[in-house]
Amino acid sequence: ANLWEERDNTGSTKHREFVSYSGGPQAKIITRNDWLDKDGKKLLEDERTITCSTDGENRLIDFDVTLKATEGDVLFGDEKDGVFGLRVPDTMRVAAKQGGSFVNSDGKIDEDGVWGKPASWVDYHGPVDGETVGIAILNHPNSYLYPTYWHTRNYGLFAANPFARHAFDPAAPAAKYTLKTGDTINFRFRVILHKGDEKQAGIAEAWQKYTQLP
Repeated sequence: ANLWEERDNTGSTKHREFVSYSGGPQAKIITRNDWLDKDGKKLLEDERTITCSTDGENRLIDFDVTLKATEGDVLFGDEKDGVFGLRVPDTMRVAAKQGGSFVNSDGKIDEDGVWGKPASWVDYHGPVDGETVGIAILNHPNSYLYPTYWHTRNYGLFAANPFARHAFDPAAPAAKYTLKTGDTINFRFRVILHKGDEKQAGIAEAWQKYTQLP
């Protein structure tokens, strides 16, 4: 019953317009999008920039998102689900027991070491079609509430969530935040698709390079 209630109360984001887009060695798309409640009423908006590029064999996708409260104050609650996430291929999952693993910037591995902990980056890697490959998510120091906390699980969920503090640790204060009318907050993440594990792909060094972006 609770799952149905949550579904019925689910809002959505709706693309409104392209600000610009360009191709080439560095492809970039900038869009504006509206955040709507379950009844389609606008709550806030975002401007997101998606930049695709390469660094050696690594493939980079940057997500820079600015949220703006345009319709009134907006409360972001302390919940474990969100803010920026993906699912890894089935064979890469730790739970698949085929050699998959994930590690954070502090050297902690898998769910027991990474889940609910703050870190600058996490890399999830494992076998896909007979080759070890990986996906890293990097959090930029200028991103809101850096370093983000991680809702990354052995079953394949891979998510960064700066708002989940109390949800991960009942002794910690809640990270809920009220975005006042007209104010903005920014989130910055880089996704790296790579061969090998985090060491072979140079993820620690890649994060250092990422921090130098303006």
